[in-house]
Amino acid sequence: MTYDSQLPPPTGDPISHRISLFKGRSRWVFEWTLGDEDNLIDAVSELAADERVPLDWFDVAMVRQQMLQAVPEP
Repeated sequence: MTYDSQLPPPTGDPISHRISLFKGRSRWVFEWTLGDEDNLIDAVSELAADERVPLDWFDVAMVRQQMLQAVPEP
């Protein structure tokens, strides 16, 4: 998992964030705006619950951890 800090924010909004998760040959890019973290975790959790999607609960934990590192504390 990497935090694409060298890339411009996805929407040009300074409070937008993007992280990438590399797993096997797949690359997942997750984008969110400040305050929308819970919605992203819910969406990633739904993906992990779907056995057709190659994400698991460890990946959800990694996304959450990277989100916490990407967003400065208030």
